[in-house]
Amino acid sequence: PLVHPALNRLTDYLGADNEVPRPTYIGGAMGFSGSAETMTDDSRRRRAYLPGLNATERKQVYYYAIYPNLLMALHPDYMLVHTLWPKAVDQTQIVCEWFFHPREMAEPDFDPSDAVTFWDRTNREDWQIVEQSQLGIQSRAYTPGPYSRREELLAGFDDVVRRAVGSRSKKTNR
Repeated sequence: PLVHPALNRLTDYLGADNEVPRPTYIGGAMGFSGSAETMTDDSRRRRAYLPGLNATERKQVYYYAIYPNLLMALHPDYMLVHTLWPKAVDQTQIVCEWFFHPREMAEPDFDPSDAVTFWDRTNREDWQIVEQSQLGIQSRAYTPGPYSRREELLAGFDDVVRRAVGSRSKKTNR
């Protein structure tokens, strides 16, 4: 709630329904709070629902990390995709793309700026906290601590990385 105040007004950060971490992806659903319909500054949906969504799916956002470098946010009226390209230990290029239904894009008054503006600000909030975290991790005083029970997906990601690194070490030692 402190890092993402606008996001916190639209969803309850404790209300995620995470799936059990899988070897190829992690993620789950998060429902909207109150009368929120989508992730925009005013939470109003200006586009039709994406085809095929049932009543429950229209009231949720689905967040998934698909290994190794794809983040997907599936909204009732659009999809947001981040692709992460590591450049160095402390540097990653992130490509952020929004996808809308072709019928919506064909409308003469189509304007994606409500979604783009919302997520641009939210992403910038993440950049700031990630940069601060990176500085802390680089400190000689840093020691990793345990995850809270609310961070099961982060722990699941760490397990995938540990297994991948472990399997590479075994191949190298043969």
